[in-house]
Amino acid sequence: MSIEITNQTETVRKKSLFKRWWLWLLVLIGVVVIIGALASSNPKPLELSDLSGESKESAIAKLGKPDKSWIVRDDEDGFYYMYPFGVTLFGNGNLVSEISLTYAEDGAKSNKKYSILGMTLGMNFNDYTKENPDVFRAPNLDLVSPEGQRSRMYHDMQEDTILNLLTESDRIVGVRYVHYTNSDESNAVDLANYIGNIKPEQLMGELGVTSTITGNAENTYYFGQANKANWVKSDTANGQIREITITDGRFFNIGGQRVGDTAEQAAAALGTPISTTEEADGVTVSTFKYSAPNTLNDCIVEVRSSNGKIVSIQATLQSTLADSLLPSVEERESAPVTEKSSDTPTDTWPTLSLEQQIEFNQYFSEFSAVNFGTSPYIKDSAISSYSADELIRFAIERNLKFGQDNSYSFDPKNDNELIMHQDLVAEVIEQFFGIQINHKSISGYKYKDGFYRWDAYRWVYTDSNLFSQVQRLLDNQDGTLTGEIGVYQDLNDYGFFNNEDPNNLQAKAIRYQPQTAWSDASNFSYIGTVKATIKQSDSKSWIVTDYKVESMY
Repeated sequence: MSIEITNQTETVRKKSLFKRWWLWLLVLIGVVVIIGALASSNPKPLELSDLSGESKESAIAKLGKPDKSWIVRDDEDGFYYMYPFGVTLFGNGNLVSEISLTYAEDGAKSNKKYSILGMTLGMNFNDYTKENPDVFRAPNLDLVSPEGQRSRMYHDMQEDTILNLLTESDRIVGVRYVHYTNSDESNAVDLANYIGNIKPEQLMGELGVTSTITGNAENTYYFGQANKANWVKSDTANGQIREITITDGRFFNIGGQRVGDTAEQAAAALGTPISTTEEADGVTVSTFKYSAPNTLNDCIVEVRSSNGKIVSIQATLQSTLADSLLPSVEERESAPVTEKSSDTPTDTWPTLSLEQQIEFNQYFSEFSAVNFGTSPYIKDSAISSYSADELIRFAIERNLKFGQDNSYSFDPKNDNELIMHQDLVAEVIEQFFGIQINHKSISGYKYKDGFYRWDAYRWVYTDSNLFSQVQRLLDNQDGTLTGEIGVYQDLNDYGFFNNEDPNNLQAKAIRYQPQTAWSDASNFSYIGTVKATIKQSDSKSWIVTDYKVESMY
């Protein structure tokens, strides 16, 4: 009897428990909440590459429109949107052509995570490629900066886009996804920039040389995915690169032109050919004179085309060509002789005294030393088009490099913060650009209570190793001068800046001497070219009206 009562009791308990449906509903809700919390803590990244080629309106619908202070440009010719959470969009006309992803500004918060082609910031690139071995082939270009940052560029021929991955210690710190034409990446792979000044050792590691043929007069280096389709020739005696030829692939270009482009595109970009000939196999050979933007060396570009399509492009340093290889005057249509126009720019550099040349080299070095004009966000070289952020950054960092010892100090109320008074910033901008600005916070420097502020742990003052050398100084006959400037890197190790060390000061002073006066330039490396226009202010000081970094490596 007791056993039967016990069984009945257990049955009643079970039935009453199952009848409590609301308890099961609460359990179900709890499970859903937990799953949602887990999902929100690791949200699916918002893919940005989908915006490539889309309209500006589509981008705004997906990301919103940035505040006015973050808009660099927005007109009928194009737009340039920066977002504080690390996304940048650039477009020619109304379509997105460049997308960049970097870390968010200090203090900026976003409840979303972003990716470009599945790449997110902080991801370990090596781990990703091991887990996804079929995603990435060898990069078209693999560069490593002196600071250890690595840039891998991958070209998608079908979409004609470039994925540029920036890594530090194999962690992804930046991603760019751009359409090839007119992008910073396409300018970086213009091989004409290597003509003349670059030693082959600097170039060979970047291009991925597949084979080398050495000779008595010249060495030939083959590169590219097709066997012996592209090559570089250098002078055996001095290592100077004097010829580059491409016959395969769509990644590298010469003067912006690529194999597969139309002959009309080449003519539009390179100008009127100095000669055109027809070969027996139906190939048209058009020869152009071209000034390489990086080296300032003139070269002869020979474009071969068949059925209107370019099949090969060759650039040759003009000084290495025998006169007989260039079209003679008689072979071309003679042009009437005209008097030289009075407003034709003339090179004044050779007429300046040694002291004046040193002063100009020092002046332009104040810009190159702080990497002025190298931001990828600058699309117009006129100073009036530069954002206030760029000018403020120049003033602060110029003061840090070249200003007096009291140009900045620790905040009396916060030993972890350095400060610089707004007047010192305004004076520099007025002095170098003749512009007055409204003070504001910029990336890396917070503006508050009349001072620019930054974390002290970020700043260790070392001497800049970048400097400028004027190659030509053109008088434009309108009150302005245009400097064609080479930028160099001093590879000597001076350690921390010490203005009490006379040996260091003497060694650094050589940087500003004209190149003809250099006794030893073995530790000076040529890294780029700048073109800057200056004019005198009312106070007779020089101010910059236009500043363009034509190339930088």
